[in-house]
Amino acid sequence: MKQHIETITQLLLGAAYADKRLAGAEITRIRSLLSTLLGGAEVPEALLRQINTFSPAAFNPQQAASGLDGLPVEDKRKLLELVASVNDADEELDLAEDIYLRTVAAALGLSHEEYSDLTLEILGGDELHGFLA
Repeated sequence: MKQHIETITQLLLGAAYADKRLAGAEITRIRSLLSTLLGGAEVPEALLRQINTFSPAAFNPQQAASGLDGLPVEDKRKLLELVASVNDADEELDLAEDIYLRTVAAALGLSHEEYSDLTLEILGGDELHGFLA
């Protein structure tokens, strides 16, 4: 996945901005994940610039993720785990982050079964009735 590090960086940044609030913990998590992906090396200056100049308004996650359609399913799943990790970094999960993860998964061509454990579960009316009683 190292050869796709710039695209992965963009997708992780998209996850950080998905809820329209950027937390310092999310940037810290992204830097840590990138370092791990690079074998423990320091994050290169070019990627740090990308982090500092990222424009969420100009970013198209579907287009970025679709460029990775040649990755093996295992790598696509790992990428979604990284996106979920960034979503979790601020310790607040919301629907916008969940929608972002699902958008990236769809653009990667993954079926819901391949990533459903990473998404929020929406309870139906019958389930809520028993939960609230």
